[in-house]
Amino acid sequence: MAAKSIITKIRRKKMAEASHTTGCIAKITHIALGSGGVNDDGAVIAPLAENVSLKNEIVRKEYTSSTKTSDTSYGYTIKLEENELVGTFISEMALIDEDGDVVAFSNFLAKGKDESEVTFTIEDNY
Repeated sequence: MAAKSIITKIRRKKMAEASHTTGCIAKITHIALGSGGVNDDGAVIAPLAENVSLKNEIVRKEYTSSTKTSDTSYGYTIKLEENELVGTFISEMALIDEDGDVVAFSNFLAKGKDESEVTFTIEDNY
C-alpha cells in the first residue's frame, strides 16, 4: 500500500491567518520519525488532519535538506546515520514548524533501520 499523507488543520489555520492577518507563516524546521503509522496487522493507518502529534515519536531532528519539487510543493529530507536507531521500525513521519506544531504527516509501511545510512523525505504539498 502506498504512503498516506495529509496536511494538518493547524497548518491550514496558519495559512489562512497568514493570508488574512499576519502575512507570514512559521517555517519548517524539523522532521519527526515514529513507529505508529501501521496497525497490528501491518497495514498503513490513514493520518487525520486533526492529529497534533505522531502516534509513537522516536526521534525529532532538524531536516537535512529541502528541495522545491513543484510550484506548490517542497520536499524535506532527514538523514539517519549508520549508528542511529538500528533495529527500529519506522512507519510515520511528520514535518514540524518553528512553533513546534506538526504541520504534515506521512504514514507508510514499516521500514526496518539497519546499520546503513538512510534518508526519509516528506513533501509539504498545497
